[in-house]
Amino acid sequence: MMNVYAELKVDPAQIGNTYEDIKTYVNQTWYKQDNQTDTSNSEKSKSVTPDIEGEHIVSDESQSNGTRMLYMNQIPFQVGTSVYSVVYILEMRNVEHETRQLFYLKPEISFLRMLLDYFFKDFFANSSDTIKINKDDTITRKYNEDGIQFNRRLTRLFFGKMQNYLQNNTKFDDFEAEFDNELRNEYYVNSLLEKMDDISCLTYENASPFGSILFMNKAGIAQQSIIRFTITFTKEDRIRLEDAKRIRKLLELTNVDKDLYLIADENEIYGLGEVNWNVLKGSLALRLDFTGLSKYNFVLVRTEAEPMNGGKLFVEDEKKYYRSDLSLIETKLVSVNFKNPRLGEDGYSSEKFTHLLKNIFWEDHADYDQVKHKIEKLDHIVRKAREQKHGTMVVITEQLTANKELSSLSKQSTLIEPGIINPEYIKFLTAIDGAIYFDTDGNCHAIGVILDGIAKEDIGDASRGARYNSAHRYLHKLKDDKHKKCVIVIISEDGMVDLIPESEHEDMLLALADDIIDMINEEAPDAVKLMEMENILLNSKIVDCDWLFNIGDVYYGNKNFERAIDFFEYGIERAEKSYILPQYYNQLGNCYHNNKEHYENAIKMYERAIEGEDSDRSKQHYLGNIGNSYLMLALNLKKNSKEFEKELIDAIDWLSQGIALEKTRVLKPLKRNYSTRGRCYVELSDIEKSRDKDKKNLLLNQSIEDYSQAIMIDPNNASYYWSRFCSYDRLSQVKESIENLIQAEYITHNDTYIDNLSQLLKKQPDLITESVEYYKKIAGQKEGPPVLVELLTQYMAKAEANKQAEAAAGKAPDIDESKKK
Repeated sequence: MMNVYAELKVDPAQIGNTYEDIKTYVNQTWYKQDNQTDTSNSEKSKSVTPDIEGEHIVSDESQSNGTRMLYMNQIPFQVGTSVYSVVYILEMRNVEHETRQLFYLKPEISFLRMLLDYFFKDFFANSSDTIKINKDDTITRKYNEDGIQFNRRLTRLFFGKMQNYLQNNTKFDDFEAEFDNELRNEYYVNSLLEKMDDISCLTYENASPFGSILFMNKAGIAQQSIIRFTITFTKEDRIRLEDAKRIRKLLELTNVDKDLYLIADENEIYGLGEVNWNVLKGSLALRLDFTGLSKYNFVLVRTEAEPMNGGKLFVEDEKKYYRSDLSLIETKLVSVNFKNPRLGEDGYSSEKFTHLLKNIFWEDHADYDQVKHKIEKLDHIVRKAREQKHGTMVVITEQLTANKELSSLSKQSTLIEPGIINPEYIKFLTAIDGAIYFDTDGNCHAIGVILDGIAKEDIGDASRGARYNSAHRYLHKLKDDKHKKCVIVIISEDGMVDLIPESEHEDMLLALADDIIDMINEEAPDAVKLMEMENILLNSKIVDCDWLFNIGDVYYGNKNFERAIDFFEYGIERAEKSYILPQYYNQLGNCYHNNKEHYENAIKMYERAIEGEDSDRSKQHYLGNIGNSYLMLALNLKKNSKEFEKELIDAIDWLSQGIALEKTRVLKPLKRNYSTRGRCYVELSDIEKSRDKDKKNLLLNQSIEDYSQAIMIDPNNASYYWSRFCSYDRLSQVKESIENLIQAEYITHNDTYIDNLSQLLKKQPDLITESVEYYKKIAGQKEGPPVLVELLTQYMAKAEANKQAEAAAGKAPDIDESKKK
């Protein structure tokens, strides 16, 4: 649980420790608190954005945390007859402001929240809302759908839910932030989506459908003060929503710019009219905008007073009145393209555009308010350019750059006197081929500009059109001159928007991280290109720590410890107070231990791994790693006897903690912990050579015990027998020394084993026969290495020869004595 609080960056005492406590915090508190925290920590200027409830939340759009969302829920699993509940928190990043507001402040009309609420309990779960794990560890889907089919079904249910609000005369003010969507059968009965989809698939005189239907409940439409009808159908002749052909024709009468819509409730069209928005108040108004063949947007429309723009006090009939501006707020709930739901604005958002302009043109500008009106003006220009159905480009540079560039581009553009253009005319001015050219003050300098540039191998995308590639070539031409800054908005015929240069955002960084991992795993990666890509991440202020850890993990697996350190270290810096998996601290410790031999840094990382680890098994490993690093640190300090002894004692202490943990927690013992501690005891015994012989012997016997434990765990590791031989040899226990050398050589041939064995047998010939018998005992039916067999055979032959010689020498005296008799 502490890891959850660390990720949320919150004190447990503030929110409680139950599932419901944390979920309430995530749903109702985190969003506002996170936005306020982001701005309080920022030294940059701040803007005030009206939220969907009419409150005002201070937000710094440059902060990456301002694009995050959290969602919490639990999944009931059934395994056999047992039911378990898995609680999870999902983090979503790079989410547009509008989507975030709906998600937290008006969750009843958030398509994304409904999708998440339904996913487990209506995609996988059975009738009892439990996900059953099959015997083969698979999960059966509730309706045997794939992801696309599920999304389409949820879109139908969402439209059904909105239709239900209309049927029940629900007002916008009636929403009370209900965060959990329940499965309701009436959503399946409603068929608003199918009716709208039928209309969107029809053409009229070969033209794709464009126009709008405004949905309100019957009570709202009945109020004559709200709707001003231009055309009103008689009650008997109202057009049912099922009559797609007639409605498609009537769409030609609508004009969203003039606020003229078909007016409908959940069942039928009442006529053509416009809305008195000033008397709408809390009534629910939903607009369906048709944007092409099989494309439409579902939009919430509401009004909000704007007191910040100032008001006016006047007196009439001795009564005082105060008037203020009333703004029309349009919030897109969901877009549908060829039956598939989409959120966002097809690659464009004011937040993203603002962030890019600030980074390119006003990065060092201290007061954002001084340039805010310029950014808003340019944003308005781009939005109007998006209405151009054939696609276009908007080029934005500084005034001096615009003058110089258009002087050279005069033969391939239509120059005009620089000035402000009425945004309503933008879609007409972009009807001709070429780009429309603006400076950062919003002055238009030219239309129909054919951009030039130098074709390069790594510029552009062969899968994209001429407009996209010419924009990239032109941008790179300007990049060669560091003083020429430029932003280009590429608007495609299908409505998609590309902003270049591509602003640093999480989608781009995530894709870059994946590309880096793919390149690392190539047989012969382009080192220069790889370094360029990596440096983008290592210099980014918004990169996610997990992506850095993933790259560090790949480098760690490839034993490129030096590069792994770079990514692990920056990942820890970017994580700040967020929870970091202990394994990453451990891997970073291993990198320091193995590569740079910075054992002090390695020890610090291992200690941090232990602090965040819940698994006793993992702690057992990390404790061993600390002990091993202390041993290596001691060996580097061997000339300083005091420091050498101190670090060895520290090593033994940490290793002993790991060994004690395995005994108290009944864990599988780790051979390395025993063998490393055995080595520490040997090193300490060497210090005691001239000080205390008894203590030295005690330490050596302790080392033998540890090596013996390691051998019990892994009896086929020759190095453990060699280590135990070294301890026995120091104790002058020749028989045991010989047996360990034979065992080590039997497992793996090593000239060192043979040389030491030969010297011992030479010194102790009386042990040759016993040693051969020991060899035969461990060898059984499998003969050992030829070198070992040959050595023992030679010494056995010498031993036999010596025996015969001794026997012969023993009989001679007997003969002499008999002769004497």
